[in-house]
Amino acid sequence: MDTQTITGKLMLTILGGIAQFEREMMLERQREGLPRQRLKENIRVENRLTPLARHQ
Repeated sequence: MDTQTITGKLMLTILGGIAQFEREMMLERQREGLPRQRLKENIRVENRLTPLARHQ
């Protein structure tokens, strides 16, 4: 891609915008998913029996 031409500059700008959009979407999904995953982990830990309780 020749970035010296108007078309090349346009393509580079569009690709950069798409990359930035994808990055921000990924970070947003991560921020939404982390609390959900922590909640799942807490529920899993609460449901486990302690080693002492298993033997009784």
